[in-house]
Amino acid sequence: MNKSKTTSQLIKDRQLTIEEKKLKKKNLTNLKDIESVLNNLELNESESSARVCNCMARRHPLFEIAPNCLNCGKIICSKEGLQPCSFCGSNMISNNDKQDIIKLLQHEKSEILNKPQIISHQPTAKKKQKQIVVKMNPGEKFWEAQDRAFKLAESEKQKQRQQQQEKEEEEPVVVLKKDVESDSDLVRAQENLNTLLHYQETGEERTKIIDNASDFEFPSQSIWLSPEERALNLKKQQRLNRELGLEKERSKRGERIVEMSITKDGKVKMIEKYIALKEEKSRDEINLENEIKKSKQAQQNTNNLVWDYEKDAKRWEKPIYFTTEDRKEPKQDSSVLEVKNRVQIAKNDDFDLIATLIN
Repeated sequence: MNKSKTTSQLIKDRQLTIEEKKLKKKNLTNLKDIESVLNNLELNESESSARVCNCMARRHPLFEIAPNCLNCGKIICSKEGLQPCSFCGSNMISNNDKQDIIKLLQHEKSEILNKPQIISHQPTAKKKQKQIVVKMNPGEKFWEAQDRAFKLAESEKQKQRQQQQEKEEEEPVVVLKKDVESDSDLVRAQENLNTLLHYQETGEERTKIIDNASDFEFPSQSIWLSPEERALNLKKQQRLNRELGLEKERSKRGERIVEMSITKDGKVKMIEKYIALKEEKSRDEINLENEIKKSKQAQQNTNNLVWDYEKDAKRWEKPIYFTTEDRKEPKQDSSVLEVKNRVQIAKNDDFDLIATLIN
């Protein structure tokens, strides 16, 4: 005979999924932890059952809720726990803090018990992968069809990557459109930043500084210049001033140089060609430049010279001194007091020096 089952029994007989088991196990461990802490807080243990350990958290792990006694400073390990200090007998946590912790833990326990376990029992449908079907044409070889399949797969992956990239690019655009009304200055700053970063990446020259003043102002009055260099700078300045005057006259007359070219289609194309008017250097200016180059080269050569001791010694001869053997020492005046020198000096040093030079 088949025994009838109630609805509750049918629910219990149903096999739990992996997610339900994990959630149930997690809730049980959380409840056990909370209950153990509540028991430790609510139980008033007697002094006879007090746990004493003097390992100073070297044998047992440190009790993180109250790592040391606030009265005597003893380090509390996990074996002693929240009991009164085994050394001085003071409480680790005040009564008000203890009651607050109990209320918080009870509130957390009630939330875990009353939390509805909403888990979809239906298995998650796997995303269907797109299959690429390649039919072999009559007379086609297998590796040719395989090559076509690989190309189709690669194009499909490229298309997916492009779609993903477009989707990622659209998201910041939508965010920017929302922020335009709130902060337009930020958008302009971001655009300028992107432009500057683009210029930095390409590295192209987009600006050209034309400093006409530096072309016509030479340091001719510098105290470090030689007379030739000052004269050369003055001549350059005069030549550039004449070129500027010719350029101004040509612009006033409206003269333009146009280059005509005929294309393959038979059309005539006119291109404006700019040729700068430049005056040739005068002979005096060229001579001054050559003189300055020669003087600088000569100065550099003299600076690179090194004194040769042997070559310089050959230019001179050793001195020779002649003396008589019957040289008499001058008589000293008795009225002059003889003062002894602290440093001992030999009297025949001069004669010895001459003898060594002759030899």
